[in-house]
Amino acid sequence: MITTTPFDPRGYVVGETPGVQVTFSEAVTVSGSPVPGLGIGEDVREAVRDEAASVGAFVAFRYVVMLEDRDEDGISIDAGALHASDGTIQNANGLAADIDIGDHSIADDGDQLIPGAPPSRSCGDERSLARRFAPAVVREWEGAPFRVDMVRNFPDFVSGDYLLRELGAIGRLADQIEGQLGYRIAEMGDLIEVPTGTPADWDQNFERYWRNGLLPRERGQLLAFYRNDDNQSRDGAGSPMSAPVCCGTTSYNRRFFRPPHGTEWTGPNSPAGETIVRELFHLIGFIHVRADSPVGVPMSFGGLHLSWETGSPIYCTTWTDIDNLRCIFPEGG
Repeated sequence: MITTTPFDPRGYVVGETPGVQVTFSEAVTVSGSPVPGLGIGEDVREAVRDEAASVGAFVAFRYVVMLEDRDEDGISIDAGALHASDGTIQNANGLAADIDIGDHSIADDGDQLIPGAPPSRSCGDERSLARRFAPAVVREWEGAPFRVDMVRNFPDFVSGDYLLRELGAIGRLADQIEGQLGYRIAEMGDLIEVPTGTPADWDQNFERYWRNGLLPRERGQLLAFYRNDDNQSRDGAGSPMSAPVCCGTTSYNRRFFRPPHGTEWTGPNSPAGETIVRELFHLIGFIHVRADSPVGVPMSFGGLHLSWETGSPIYCTTWTDIDNLRCIFPEGG
């Protein structure tokens, strides 16, 4: 069964993640990378397993909609769509599961359309809205991509390789933006030392940093860093990351490395990485969805804003988000 619905009634836009769940008659163990083939237009696209959403007899998969995808009739899944590829699906006794979907195949589903790339619209007040929310960064646009660097002030247990993988999400975003707009707005940077002139204990207090923006940066440079303190918003629940938009920086707060239930942070796969993409969008003028807000450009619902409510396991940037970037940061400056 397809477990998600597109936010836009016209269908899934680029970057959204349709979800598929295969239900077996008993609990199964999955190894390797079994995949279901989704019928999208005249093509068959392979979804990838969503390990976090797979439990017991339920095996979940995700597919990220690409620019070239188009299906005006709706996604289909035929009886032989699921194949083990380089893996196995077995019950508790080690017997291979029957992976013929049979009667549960899906014909063209009219609620699961993929309209392809919608046409770019005329720009409205996106730039002025973004500038009111994040003036420090939006004013700096001169046509050269913003470089996102990561400051080396993280705890010793956080490796440089992990931080580079975090920055890799920015690199993927930069490619996605260029693929849609034809020019780059952001660029993956590198690991850097704490800039000269940074005051002592600059990364130890959330409120002090938020009031004063203590980390110097170059024009056109955006910085990510570790803050040994927590954002206590949302009745103390806080947020694992924060973006002081006044200062062109984003922080991994202390709770980022403290997963729920008191468990310890275990390395590169915990926690998930794409949150830095959402924080970057804050720095360049985007807010969470608010009706009639006089500042900021709304994030796409289910993409950057509350992605989990549409079933997406990660934050993702949709066609609409990038089309808004075209209006905020026009080619050439």
